[in-house]
Amino acid sequence: MSLSEIKNKLYKKNLDPDLASHDESEFDSRNENVDSKGSGGIEEMDTWKEVAPIPEQKKKKAFKIAAIALSSIVGILALLIIIYFVRDSLFNENRVVVSLSGPTEARSGKFLSYEVSYENKNIVSLKNAELRIIHPENFKPEESETYQNESPTVTLVKLGDLAGKSSGKIAFNGRSYAPKGTLAYLKTELTYEPSNFSSSFVSRHQLGVNVISTPMSIEILSPQDLASGDALDYQISYKNVGAEDFENIRIKVDFPDGFIFSKSEPNVSEGNDIWYIGRLSSGESGKIVISGKLQGERGVTKTFKAYVGAINQGQFVSYNEESTNTKIASSPLSIIQLVNDSINYYPNAGDKLRFEIRYKNEGDLGLKNLIITVKMDSPILDYKSIEFDKGGTYDTENNLFVWKSSDHEQLANLGPGESGSVVFSIKVKDLIPINMVQDKNFVVSSIVKIDSPDIPTPINMNKIIAGNRLDMKLNSKILMEIFGFYTEPHIGNSGPIPPVVGKETTYSIRLKAGNVSNDVTNAKIEIVLPTGVTATGKLYPGNSPVSYNERANVVTWDLGTIRSSEGILSPFREVTFQIKVNPSPNQVGKSMDIIKESVFSAKDSFTGQNLVIKSGSKNIILLEDPTIGALGWKVVQ
Repeated sequence: MSLSEIKNKLYKKNLDPDLASHDESEFDSRNENVDSKGSGGIEEMDTWKEVAPIPEQKKKKAFKIAAIALSSIVGILALLIIIYFVRDSLFNENRVVVSLSGPTEARSGKFLSYEVSYENKNIVSLKNAELRIIHPENFKPEESETYQNESPTVTLVKLGDLAGKSSGKIAFNGRSYAPKGTLAYLKTELTYEPSNFSSSFVSRHQLGVNVISTPMSIEILSPQDLASGDALDYQISYKNVGAEDFENIRIKVDFPDGFIFSKSEPNVSEGNDIWYIGRLSSGESGKIVISGKLQGERGVTKTFKAYVGAINQGQFVSYNEESTNTKIASSPLSIIQLVNDSINYYPNAGDKLRFEIRYKNEGDLGLKNLIITVKMDSPILDYKSIEFDKGGTYDTENNLFVWKSSDHEQLANLGPGESGSVVFSIKVKDLIPINMVQDKNFVVSSIVKIDSPDIPTPINMNKIIAGNRLDMKLNSKILMEIFGFYTEPHIGNSGPIPPVVGKETTYSIRLKAGNVSNDVTNAKIEIVLPTGVTATGKLYPGNSPVSYNERANVVTWDLGTIRSSEGILSPFREVTFQIKVNPSPNQVGKSMDIIKESVFSAKDSFTGQNLVIKSGSKNIILLEDPTIGALGWKVVQ
């Protein structure tokens, strides 16, 4: 029968009374043949069948087990709570206190006194207690046997074991050296281990200290704006305005990007950014002038900083600082200078310096009546050798090279985009004037400027004149002298004079080394000996750093570092070594060579350039030894 037929029979008005009738089935509950105790029987699977009641004895047993379990849990919890409160009553980290008391305002350099208090309010003792006082680098603690320096900024006090219900205090003194307005923090850390714990704990406290004044004043003077590449001076003025004297004072600077250092007055002491002042008494002052040139993009502001301070545990500690800003301004004119076709030329004594000044109008308007000036004042230049190419004058009173439109016609009117150049030359002196040890590290500074009355002066600003500075560091001149002797007081020579074929004759070679204007390093002289000449190994002084390479037949004198003015204000360095010759038949009647070539090399520590001088061959015509006559100058059979 389909579902629709069943539905119609179920819900029609006249219900069929025989609708519930059906054939007998094994699943019929009224079927007597169904096994009520068999698998799947109705009696067995009837969910409404009455369940047999649990015996009273089993109920009591289950209740007893549950009660015991609950009592155990409650007991454990109670025990844990008791243990917690007992241990807490013995130790709680909140009952270990460290504090720092003292002035919260300080005058830089003044003596400050602080007190560190610590207290253990617990019953149990604390093991391995250590107190650390952390301070900034510009705070200098007073030396004391109570504590030790764990690091430049950490002072350590080993307290050991602290008994329960105990406390203590430690004095911590020092001086803060910092610029006015600096907020520094002194921090304390107390580390320890409770005797009833295996863990470590830390208690902390800090105190802020505001620096309200400083005993050191520092000021900087510099131009507010200039054209890129122009010369400038930073003038630093410093003074001890406090009542106490200071030792080992230094001035440190931070140069802006694009600054090229030229020179300073006084000379820099460490690197190119630290000047050692030493003792600065109360009320004493000083000045440093740093010269160079500043390059950068137009509109960019360059910041220069200067610090006055001292070295503390290997670190520079600032007592005060100042900064100044210079803006790279725009100019319709540009100008550069070349020396011997280079912008990085290192002159030598006796050089001829050819200057080419190139200029250009980069603006949109023509410029009239331009003037070019070059200021160059140096004791190593020979001003009598000045030569101009196509006009120009030298103003001896102001040490200025000057070009006007009367000297160079193009300067009368320089149109937009037009460019030109002027040329002159001057020689470096052959003999560099060295009168004292301080006469060293010479720099030739050439400062060129170009200006026109058509360039306006902005309100509240300096007039922007195009300029360029070129600094040339003078290479030192190394000096070498070579002498040969048969008769020499320190090394006894032997053999026939004149030299005889097949027989050995020894000579002494004396070397002298000197240096003029800069310190040099890695200095050495190499003497190349010709075939038939060898070194014997005899030296004077005997401990001289002289070596001999038999295979290359080269004698090397390792000089190391030679200070400036050695051989001028102080004696030359000297060494004497012995050689032996054994003439061959083809040298009969000739003056045989005893040195093939001599090379003196070193590195200039001021310019960074490698210096080399060479000397050619030397024979047995030894005019410096008067005991050898002309008959001893040629080999005989």
